[in-house]
Amino acid sequence: MSANITIRLSIAASVIGCLISGCQPVMEQYSLSGNINIPTDDQVPDLSTAVPLQGATDTSANGSPDMPSHVAAEVPQASLTTIETASIALPAAPAKPVFYPANIMGWQKQELIKVLGNADYIRHDGAGEVHQYKLETCIVDFTLYPVNGRVEIIAWHGRSRIQHNNINADACYQDLAHRKAGQ
Repeated sequence: MSANITIRLSIAASVIGCLISGCQPVMEQYSLSGNINIPTDDQVPDLSTAVPLQGATDTSANGSPDMPSHVAAEVPQASLTTIETASIALPAAPAKPVFYPANIMGWQKQELIKVLGNADYIRHDGAGEVHQYKLETCIVDFTLYPVNGRVEIIAWHGRSRIQHNNINADACYQDLAHRKAGQ
């Protein structure tokens, strides 16, 4: 037999022995270098000094005392120090979608309507138009004016829905993104 098969058979026998003996750990450490550290007798808890818990004198149906359900034993400190805590990072919250009006400067009227839908109000100022979108947290006006034979966005302005209140720009950009998504 090759050494590789011998090692695999030894590991399989150890696992089977573990299952048979009540799933007690057989291997204490396994490293990538292939070294296996099997605990020796001096690393096993000393059960000779174990004391049954109080109330373990119940009797079974045949009148003989039952085995205690738990036996206190001294646990070697070496096995506790080898356990390391894992740091678990929570996944980052998904970013809320935003729509920045400054990114659409130069768009034509048709593009604006295709993305944000029909304006809630349109005001005509000479050759220009102001398309007003009333959102939950803000009102945004897009000024369209003829440039080189085509009507395009030349300016925009956002404000709070409540007069004299400061605008919450992040909330406004999120509302525009929801409007863009057709919600």
